[in-house]
Amino acid sequence: MKMKERTVIIKKQYISLMAFVILSAFALLLATGCAGESAPEIEEAQVSETETQSTVPDVSPEEEVTPAVDHNVDMNPDPLLSEDEALSLEGYGAVGALSDTDLSIIDMLMYAVQDEYLARGEYLAIMEKFGSQKPYLNIVRSEETHLAYLEEVYTAYDLEFPDDTSKDHLIIPQDLLEAAQTGVQAEIDNIAMYEKFMTYDLPENIYNVFDALKRGSDSHLLAFQKQVERLE
Repeated sequence: MKMKERTVIIKKQYISLMAFVILSAFALLLATGCAGESAPEIEEAQVSETETQSTVPDVSPEEEVTPAVDHNVDMNPDPLLSEDEALSLEGYGAVGALSDTDLSIIDMLMYAVQDEYLARGEYLAIMEKFGSQKPYLNIVRSEETHLAYLEEVYTAYDLEFPDDTSKDHLIIPQDLLEAAQTGVQAEIDNIAMYEKFMTYDLPENIYNVFDALKRGSDSHLLAFQKQVERLE
């Protein structure tokens, strides 16, 4: 009897052990399966986040107000006629150009350079007084580009590029609202100047540069108008 009882006890222990092993294996299988199913979701989330980051443009709205403009300068143009080279100015910058009734091509180029110098000088002075901020910071960079376009034209015709004498014509505003209003008027005059120039019979390369500069000033005008609306 004792031998039989011991055998029964051993069998019961064996059955309990096997049941424990089976249950442990089943639990491990379930855990592994759940982890396998959740892994793709994590991976997918990581990919989605990466894709989202790569599609977000690293440009602020303010920086889009001064887009690059196309221009085309023929660096080997036909020489200018003697009447085109006559310089006879009636004033300074856009204001002078708009009042001038006898424009030569050299007059137009000089007025354009003066006005771009003047715009750059005024916006730099505004930032010096009120701190570097948008849209002035971006527009000053754009004015540098405008001057570079005009310098290409001067180089193409083997002409000496004018010096910056805008300091004598600067008017520094008293506050940021007046600064923005000054910018609006300056860009309106600049646009009107280029529109006037383009009514003349111009070499194609000069016409293209004037058109590019006018379109750049169109964007500047919108930026200053928005600044006025925010500050009023």
